[in-house]
Amino acid sequence: MSQRESAIGALFAVLGQLSLCTGAAVKRNVALPERVSDHAMAILRDGEMGEPEVSLSPLTYHWQHQVTIELFVADADAVVRDVRMDGLLTELASLVEADRTLGGVTEYVDIGTPKFDELAPDGSSGIKACLLPVVLHYSSSGPLN
Repeated sequence: MSQRESAIGALFAVLGQLSLCTGAAVKRNVALPERVSDHAMAILRDGEMGEPEVSLSPLTYHWQHQVTIELFVADADAVVRDVRMDGLLTELASLVEADRTLGGVTEYVDIGTPKFDELAPDGSSGIKACLLPVVLHYSSSGPLN
């Protein structure tokens, strides 16, 4: 397995530990949901790897791979949506801060500033959405490894 896939997979496993998300509510690279369960949903997007810094002897590619976590909470009550979203964000921060290397798979994980939006798809109660940029710092022996 490539270092890229290992890093993304380790972050995906962290998302699966969020208490408001059941295993079925954590997805990777899927279309935006038309409905969100009563609790929450998280989608991890593979994002952009960017251009690596390269060091020689041994040849090593140093990546700052930006992925995006999309979080969704649904409830008819806006206050409940806000509390649930805040709970997800603080819990995610605690999980990542407890091990910024994701079990040694990355060198460091950096969480960016959240961007919020309110959605109201046809026939549903309100949904609060959050886009959360995350930078995975890791190294590999090649551009595809």
